[in-house]
Amino acid sequence: MLAAPLAGCGGEAPGDAAVRRPNIVLYVVDTVRADRLGVYGYGKPTSPRLDAFAEEAVLFENAYAQSSWTRPAVASLFTGLLPPAHRTVGRRSVLPEDATTLAEILAVHGYEGMGLVRNPNVGRAFGFAQGFSRFRSEDRERDETMLDRVRLWLDERQGAEEPFFLFLHAIDPHGPYDPAPEFEEMFEAGGAPAHYRTVRYLLGLNRGDVEPGPETAGALSRLYDAEVAQNDRAFGELLDELEARGLVEDTAVIYLSDHGEEFAEHGRWEHGLSLYEEVLRVPLVMRLPGVPPRRVEEPAQHVDVLPTLLAYLGIEAPPTDGRDLLAPRRRGDAPLDVYTHLDVDGHRAASVIRGPYKLVLPQSPSHGTAPMLFDLDADPGELKDVAADRPDIVERMLALLAERNLAGEIVSAKEIEDDQLDEDVRRRLRALGYVD
Repeated sequence: MLAAPLAGCGGEAPGDAAVRRPNIVLYVVDTVRADRLGVYGYGKPTSPRLDAFAEEAVLFENAYAQSSWTRPAVASLFTGLLPPAHRTVGRRSVLPEDATTLAEILAVHGYEGMGLVRNPNVGRAFGFAQGFSRFRSEDRERDETMLDRVRLWLDERQGAEEPFFLFLHAIDPHGPYDPAPEFEEMFEAGGAPAHYRTVRYLLGLNRGDVEPGPETAGALSRLYDAEVAQNDRAFGELLDELEARGLVEDTAVIYLSDHGEEFAEHGRWEHGLSLYEEVLRVPLVMRLPGVPPRRVEEPAQHVDVLPTLLAYLGIEAPPTDGRDLLAPRRRGDAPLDVYTHLDVDGHRAASVIRGPYKLVLPQSPSHGTAPMLFDLDADPGELKDVAADRPDIVERMLALLAERNLAGEIVSAKEIEDDQLDEDVRRRLRALGYVD
């Protein structure tokens, strides 16, 4: 449902536009951490297609997810709101109908929306179909097969006058890691034991039921790299399809991830368990017709994507917690803070970054009992807590979290009970380790 604030948005109505707005492709890859991509400095060939794409795009070097698991992160991406505002935070949380989503705003301005998702956490059952004229939750073998649906849809749209908004949520890098043999070979991942490729094993690691060996992190990491590379090929095939159809010049393509992944850097595996950099630093690359390519060092967040994209299109955005990443900074502008939040399966915490400092506020026993402060310039691996040395910084950053309503519990706006989910959704969530 379209929220009331949208009614007051400015910008031209669909029939009044003097020039046809560009098509939009929002390509979200699940579980890709930025430092595993060549364009972000990784030495292995995980992302040749993205690397080439980035040469023609705006790349944000320090982009952050709003959470370390999918549903709240994509909720922030779709609404431009921090978790206290959209309140889609827990395992049963549903994106509320009164949230104003990017798809709804674009629909009002003449866009035909198509959503294809391979992670059921952002499926129709959890409220993410709002604003799309078509929305499909895919359960096919690989990310490459999503392109079959895209081709059919683009064939149907031939000759359409209105622009399109295509949202794709790919999932191949998500655990369990089971890449195709050619990518296993490329990253020397084929020697990993068969049980390393199962959800049960990954859950066992995080629950402490399985003791990792000295080779575990390396073996899982190689399988993960292979899946990242496999998805990169799928992304490249999508770009090739746009090229073949003559759509490149009038299609904006945004590539990003919902969150990263841990390989025991801080004793944890997978994601949704902490707010360390390995699960929060994500790629964000935008190829926008008419916007020169460049690299941007200033921090960016999921909540910034909606206002940035709408400003680029000349559409006034509703109130958000984000900013236009392409607008020049001016004296007196607010500091570029980054806010994150986690509340799932008993793991609760919030964090804020201002300048070089990052404060993590534990809100559950699994995260400790006192705020942790890291100097990311001096200690990018977050190995030394300097909270005791800088109480003034801690106090100031705790106040920032309180101002954003991130210092306490966030109550879900709407929840769904397990028996309200159909068996197919439950099966797919189970396959990814989200339900027992």
